[in-house]
Amino acid sequence: MKVIKRDGRTVDFDRSKIQISLERAGEEVNFNERTNKEDVKGIIRYIEGLDKNRMLAEDIQDIVCQKLMEINKNELAQRYILYKS
Repeated sequence: MKVIKRDGRTVDFDRSKIQISLERAGEEVNFNERTNKEDVKGIIRYIEGLDKNRMLAEDIQDIVCQKLMEINKNELAQRYILYKS
């Protein structure tokens, strides 16, 4: 899958960027709000399972936030949004 960045560049989807972003955002919340490896894998599997050829970076970020809220990681979702802006 290709990702269309905010500046218009197109790059390959890099699943590690989601993991790194969630880890860094997680540094700002208490331990119970952080994701574990299975949470992150589930989010990435969901995105990859959409089977899109291209996605906007903003759409991926929206999906990550939605999935975080579905697993009751609301504070982390807020920190993730701030981290990605």
